[in-house]
Amino acid sequence: MAVRYTRIVSLLIILGMFIGACGDPRPISHLAAPTPIPPRVEPTATLNPTLEASLQAVETVSPTSGEGEQVLPIPEQQPDAHQGATVFAQNCAVCHGEDGTGVIPDTPDFTQPDLFRGAAPAELFISVSKGKGTMPPWESSLNEQQRWDAVFYTLDFAVDNQILKQGKDIYTTNCVVCHGQDGKGLLEDTPDMTSPEFVATTRLVDLFTSVSKGKGTMPPWEAQLSEEERWAVLMYIRTFGYKSLHRP
Repeated sequence: MAVRYTRIVSLLIILGMFIGACGDPRPISHLAAPTPIPPRVEPTATLNPTLEASLQAVETVSPTSGEGEQVLPIPEQQPDAHQGATVFAQNCAVCHGEDGTGVIPDTPDFTQPDLFRGAAPAELFISVSKGKGTMPPWESSLNEQQRWDAVFYTLDFAVDNQILKQGKDIYTTNCVVCHGQDGKGLLEDTPDMTSPEFVATTRLVDLFTSVSKGKGTMPPWEAQLSEEERWAVLMYIRTFGYKSLHRP
């Protein structure tokens, strides 16, 4: 009888402990719902009303040749950086800065020579006309000549007067005999470096290869001229094709 009574008391104690543990449940803090991650917002440039209005004129079709390759446009006349300075100040400086170093994110620094060595001016003209990145298209706001002038004005940001003088001295000493004092060419296979087509569609990096390794009747110059000297003479040669602020 005593044993039975002891078992009953033990069961009652265990039952009481179980009920006490289950009563008044408390939340487990470390399992609370996480704070939602806010959606990522891409940075956007602040555009003035003129730029915002021109966004409506974007065109996505680029001119192509029959082979599907992009046809680079050619200016009807030599671009004029003097005129381009006015166009740039009125329409471009708000984003690119008066000194061309850039004001808003993702705008290039026009004062860096490397920027314009790998692209033909005509490719920059397409970007200005059709828009690129945060830059809207300008073909409905600026006429064709204004766009060409603005593009070549941006090239002038990277022209250093001392390097230009160095390039002129090298050209006078080594290149005049075949290319002429004015860059129009004296031999049959030398290009007219004053023509709008040449200056608009030619990449300096391609000319650098031709000058270094030789092309046609032109011998290689990499053994006679340093890399710095070859880039200097090419910078001078480019100014034959437009009215540069750095060229009389």
